[in-house]
Amino acid sequence: MRSAPLTLLFSAILCAIGCSDSGGDGGGQTGGAGTTGGTGGAPGGTGSATGGTGGGAPGGTSSTTGGTGGAPGGTGGGDSSTVGTGGTDAPAARTPAASARTLREAGENANPPILIGAAISGSGLNDNGYKSVAAAEHNYVTAENEMKWDALEPTPGSFSYGSADNIVNWAVQNGMQVKGHTLVWHNQLPGWASSLSGAAAVEQAIRRHIENVMGHFKDRIHTWDVVNEAVITDSDTGVGNPRMRPSVFFNALGERYLDLAFEIAREQDPDAKLYYNDYSIDALNEKADFVYEMVKGMVERGVPIDGVGFQMHIGPPNNEAGGPDVAANLRRFADLGLEVLISEMDINRCSNQVTAEEQLTYYHDIVEACFLMPECVGITFWGINDGRSWLNGWSGALCNGQSSQSLLFDDRYQKKETYNKVMDALLGR
Repeated sequence: MRSAPLTLLFSAILCAIGCSDSGGDGGGQTGGAGTTGGTGGAPGGTGSATGGTGGGAPGGTSSTTGGTGGAPGGTGGGDSSTVGTGGTDAPAARTPAASARTLREAGENANPPILIGAAISGSGLNDNGYKSVAAAEHNYVTAENEMKWDALEPTPGSFSYGSADNIVNWAVQNGMQVKGHTLVWHNQLPGWASSLSGAAAVEQAIRRHIENVMGHFKDRIHTWDVVNEAVITDSDTGVGNPRMRPSVFFNALGERYLDLAFEIAREQDPDAKLYYNDYSIDALNEKADFVYEMVKGMVERGVPIDGVGFQMHIGPPNNEAGGPDVAANLRRFADLGLEVLISEMDINRCSNQVTAEEQLTYYHDIVEACFLMPECVGITFWGINDGRSWLNGWSGALCNGQSSQSLLFDDRYQKKETYNKVMDALLGR
């Protein structure tokens, strides 16, 4: 290694005496003086909380000093969340409850609390066993299908809320929060929406749908998946040629449809939390990198985005992601000043591509990765029990009609070992 030139040594001495604490254009330099995020530090979302999970997040342990991790707080961010110091001022890890009888209790008694959610189906609410477990173990609800576009607006401008209302009202009666899922998505569209063409027609449809749906649920739903799965790769594992998905929305409006959707949603509800949601971005892969840059651009443009949902469908056909990779991805998105959450978790064992031992390890380590980060505000499991998993009947999952064995409860609503591993992670074990 070459020794440093004399001029550099002299500069270092001067810097030790009086260098500025502000990072430069790159957001600060690794290992030294830059403590305040520079131009690379993006503002937090409009819904960020003072020094809390939604505030502009200080730099995490994986970030460089004062880099993108040093994000200024959002409009609600306080002094404790305005400086990124490469981890020295990062928020402390969440403290687990001393004990808990249910996942819900473990989440509610953690400090800070973390939401424990489940995807709920309308048909499931006709089953007393299903309802009992769902309410006891969870305090956060996502409608599995009943709030998607084809369910809510089957014909242009004509809305049908009955099934969604049943789920939302049941959740509210049981003291559970609800996340609206999903406002703009390429899939499960009614035929009339799929066949739209022209920027004006598509923008009108987006605006009408968001305004009506958010308006209907405004007093009961305060968090929304605004845009879902806008990015595609050659493989569902998140590898190969990441790009914007050629949906009816992108084809008509280009990438600006994302900004438009979030802006309309913010106009409709200034206080709601607004999320982007996607699959196979949990591992460190090309899709995760693409979505990170996409979301970073949105934040830098001032788009009112508050968080990112990592679906966490692990196993075929999607990626497999271990705890360290998940932790690294959650951290870099949180360092943009955003909330992060696990939004649709299941780990399937179809075609034996994930072994029973690997499944248990994934469940523990991934939940732990989220739990240890105060900016990770919730964990939602995509269903209650194995027998009702959507994966059982989806050919893409390679289950071939067999049980995906993907969730925390068996068909008799008995706790599985997967449940125990999740509980261990929530209790710091």
